[in-house]
Amino acid sequence: MTFHLPFKVSMAAAMTGALIMLATAGPAQARNTFLMQPLAEVMTQPEAQEKLDPSIRLYFADQQHPEVQTRRGGFYSANKVRAALRTDAESCRLAALQSLLALQERARQVGANAVVNITSYYEQRANPDSQRYECHAGNVVTEAAFKGDMVTLGP
Repeated sequence: MTFHLPFKVSMAAAMTGALIMLATAGPAQARNTFLMQPLAEVMTQPEAQEKLDPSIRLYFADQQHPEVQTRRGGFYSANKVRAALRTDAESCRLAALQSLLALQERARQVGANAVVNITSYYEQRANPDSQRYECHAGNVVTEAAFKGDMVTLGP
């Protein structure tokens, strides 16, 4: 024997259940946490050691470098990574590494052997620091952005 509820009763039950779920779910919380992270932690991680090209040198902010022989333009790179299952520090390091790899790739494309004056450049606001970089961590994604000048350096 099969028992069927009238359509109005089953629809009312479904609506009530949906309203209860919405009421108890709480408000959605977007997050955009500003962090200043150490560059050394990006540069010394094993993945960076494997992927960064030592023939294209990176100089942050006002770090001293050999004389510039040729300027080949500037470049900006912003990379977002999934934040799920990672700490803020882990996702910041990954986003920063991907942005630095993009700077090196651009340098390779234009025939440069270095990127100088690298600064954090989140939402196109420069934040020059030779020791730390700016990162923004969220619930879903984390972003790090850099800009730098593509150059050919002397020996």
